[in-house]
Amino acid sequence: MKKFWRSKIILSAASVLTAGFSALYTYYYAALPFNINVETGAPLTDAGFANARLKETENGARYYLGSIPIKSAEVTEQERRYVIPGGEPFGIKVMANGVMVISAADGSPADKAGLREGDVITSVNSVDVCTNDELAKAIQTSSGSADIVFRRGEREMSVSIAPEQIDGCAKIGAWVRDSAAGIGTLTFIDPETRTFGGLGHAVSDASTGEAVPLKSGEISSAEIYDVVKGEKGCAGELCGAIIAGSDIGAVLENTPTGVFGEYCGEINKEPIPSAFRQEVKTGAATVLTTIDGGEPREYSIEIERINLPDLMGSKGMLIKMTDPELLDKTGGIVRGMSGSPIIQNGRLAGAVTHVLVSDPTRGYAVFAESMLDR
Repeated sequence: MKKFWRSKIILSAASVLTAGFSALYTYYYAALPFNINVETGAPLTDAGFANARLKETENGARYYLGSIPIKSAEVTEQERRYVIPGGEPFGIKVMANGVMVISAADGSPADKAGLREGDVITSVNSVDVCTNDELAKAIQTSSGSADIVFRRGEREMSVSIAPEQIDGCAKIGAWVRDSAAGIGTLTFIDPETRTFGGLGHAVSDASTGEAVPLKSGEISSAEIYDVVKGEKGCAGELCGAIIAGSDIGAVLENTPTGVFGEYCGEINKEPIPSAFRQEVKTGAATVLTTIDGGEPREYSIEIERINLPDLMGSKGMLIKMTDPELLDKTGGIVRGMSGSPIIQNGRLAGAVTHVLVSDPTRGYAVFAESMLDR
């Protein structure tokens, strides 16, 4: 009987160990990226994560947990980038490459034809339209029906709509928008190319949540004059004003990791090195942001979790605001802070992107590498 129970205990312990290792292997396999950039000449072991290390093998590079292989990785050597950290607020305005449909009235010609929220109208009767006025004029001058070309996601589609006459005007019954504007935060300036990056996420339409397809855009200097404090269940906001005649850049790209373009403002700070994403660690860091006036200050934060595979997304890190002064004034992360640079160990680690509405002290951040290598 004793031997039986002893065997059963040994088998149970072995099962627990096997399950534990399987869970650990699964975690590391999911947490480690397939592609990774390293500084030119740096040891591959520096590109590891937690207890996993990257080693060169006959067939390339592979992650190991001790002596146990986990997964293969493609390694690219790059020179480290040096950039000037931002933190200053800016006003941003982008013009859409087309006219975005916000909604279509029930039973309207647009609704019956199948136009949906988020569709982007690009032409009417073979005439390109990029503004609300151009769309209205093209509809008004349509004879009988309007042949409309629009984008829905990555697809280009077309539909013929017969406008209805309302008070002598031809209308299709769609609410549309041709631009978006707001306040954000500058993340970095590249002093060699005089390019900038900001926001850490795309400029999206406030009604549809869809990224605005960019035709053109500009950024201007701004000042913060008030803060709506964030609370659980209700995101706060930086209240700012754009300084007239203070254009500092042209927006050339609107991407999932931020807005980018040419910078024409003054450069009066020293550059710092940027971090490769595997160099970012959980633990203490700081954020540069502006919650009063136009000058940024440094506040303490904690990087709580890292998601290495999220290279092209805006949620590479989970962060927590810990600075007592910042928490007292803002309650945590608020709208307008998007793009605020995160500094760790003297390097640009990333930028603030989103707040958790359920806990405004926490939010997400994008890796600096994601913004620089978009």
